[in-house]
Amino acid sequence: MADGTAFDSEEIDKAAKEIGKLMSAMSAFQSLKEHWPNAGKFETAQWLERVVDDRRNGLVAHAERMKNVLEEMETQLSTIARDFENMDGENAAKMKTKVDDMQRNIDSSVASLDKGTESEQHNFSEDPNIKPEDNAGDGDGYNDTLQA
Repeated sequence: MADGTAFDSEEIDKAAKEIGKLMSAMSAFQSLKEHWPNAGKFETAQWLERVVDDRRNGLVAHAERMKNVLEEMETQLSTIARDFENMDGENAAKMKTKVDDMQRNIDSSVASLDKGTESEQHNFSEDPNIKPEDNAGDGDGYNDTLQA
């Protein structure tokens, strides 16, 4: 067992920057948002459209969550790397607080993103602004009010 803990703040900061770059290219996911399935105006086609639409929305939301998580990790790990330079035994509690803050910020960021995603997507809608007669039979499979 080692007599002490060793670290390299430059390597921690370098790793943080690499983590932050992982989801920098979001254009494919942004482009995917704009594609709406159009399988036809019969019942099975509308069902298929809803399934494809749901999967597309899930994929885009997952990518956005991942980007938020990795950006938060980059920010916090960079801060931790700087703080390691001046850390002594008394500051270890501060470091634990920073890691705990990172977890809370990530959780909050993902929850906020999910809330926004849910408010924008109205598949199988309960939205009071969408009337069943306006959407249930329009054939696009989107915003349909389905009978359970």
